[in-house]
Amino acid sequence: MGMRTPALDLSLEMPGFRRRMARRVSEDAWLMPNLNTGCVLRFDENGQILESLWDQAGEKHPMITSMREHKGILYLCGIFNNRMGTLPLKGGNPNWFSSDSYWGKKA
Repeated sequence: MGMRTPALDLSLEMPGFRRRMARRVSEDAWLMPNLNTGCVLRFDENGQILESLWDQAGEKHPMITSMREHKGILYLCGIFNNRMGTLPLKGGNPNWFSSDSYWGKKA
């Protein structure tokens, strides 16, 4: 999650510039401020945002790349994180299994 800026938007139109930047400049100096901001959004079935969870300082869960709800707990991971985060969900169902939702209950 990173904030958009006019400079970033311009660089999106210039693939050669982005390739050179990725090779020559450290990630901390790229054109995307707040690159390490952690964010997870919850949507309804129509794509409307119901809730957003943020780690704006990027201290606990920066660059979240995956998450999974299981038994009322949200598990958070990222490819550059050295830990798995857990967040109990207010109103979360302690009996809900995400695999049942995706693939159906086993007989």
